[in-house]
Amino acid sequence: MDVTTNSNLCRFQTNDVRQAARHNIENHEEIVKRVRDTFKPTKDFFEKMTEQTVAVCDCYTNYQITTNMPENVFSDSFGYAMQHDIADRMEDYYAGKMSDDELKQYFNDCCSDMRIYRAQQHQTSGNADDDNMQIVSQIYEIFAKENARAAGNANYNEGAQANASYGSNYRNDDWVYYNADYHYQCGEVKDFLGAAANEVAKKWGIGAVDTQEIEKNSKFTIDGGFDFNSVWNFTYRNQVGRASIADEGVEPPRDFKFFYKEHVDNKAKMEMWMGGQKRSIDVPFYITRDSLKGQLYNADELMKDFYGKTDRAREYSGFMGQLSIFTRWYSWQSGINNRFGNFIPEA
Repeated sequence: MDVTTNSNLCRFQTNDVRQAARHNIENHEEIVKRVRDTFKPTKDFFEKMTEQTVAVCDCYTNYQITTNMPENVFSDSFGYAMQHDIADRMEDYYAGKMSDDELKQYFNDCCSDMRIYRAQQHQTSGNADDDNMQIVSQIYEIFAKENARAAGNANYNEGAQANASYGSNYRNDDWVYYNADYHYQCGEVKDFLGAAANEVAKKWGIGAVDTQEIEKNSKFTIDGGFDFNSVWNFTYRNQVGRASIADEGVEPPRDFKFFYKEHVDNKAKMEMWMGGQKRSIDVPFYITRDSLKGQLYNADELMKDFYGKTDRAREYSGFMGQLSIFTRWYSWQSGINNRFGNFIPEA
């Protein structure tokens, strides 16, 4: 083969390579354009499951519903187990074992798992707006309730440590503790959960979740409502029987702590932390024949002499004026341990 023939052959081969490369580029651009035109946002697990089911048997959209949704989605063994798990997770959250992102993801998972389970029970198609709203609303209700309980438990556990500092020679059931940090954390987490519920609702296309209406109509209020103060009252007014907040809507000063113990060497002790400064006094309980007057004190009356040492005197006085401490005898004789909600104790 001469030089001219070799040169022509190389030129033809080069042209073939160029044409093949150009063809590949054009195909690549066409693929990219097609992907862009057909791209859809990532769907949640339930939506993926639905697509897979339809692809396999083309029956999910016509899924046979043989029974109605239960009045409460937590009323069976599946819901019972989920509620207990939510309670455990909220305890972990207040113990610092769970982050905000992890809590939010867990909330989303509970919503998806409940929707899948109810569809598997032939109670919903999984696409009915009313059913999905019920699922998200009732899951929020349980999360918000367990949030308040977890905040109350965290406060109680911290108080138990304060009580233990007095030693093992004293009673373990005669003390009261209030840490304002848990009051504010409880409210902030409840708002966080409400936002998470509405994100799920928006994703499912079912409108907004009315968290206030859910809390207002909830039946889970025997141990307090969805706020810290009402749960605190249930513990220390209705169970311990040593203290009471008259107006459960009162806001405590930030960085505020309070501890009261009825029996310490035949005296009652009260301690208060204001901006990191600790104040301690003996509570002068006394006995009268014809009334319970000496068995009840307003906390503001006991601590007002200390307010002059802080520029937040009015703030502390406003909260302490709503707080009463009393003896166990007063609790039983007055019946305050059977009072719920806002209540002003009297001697």
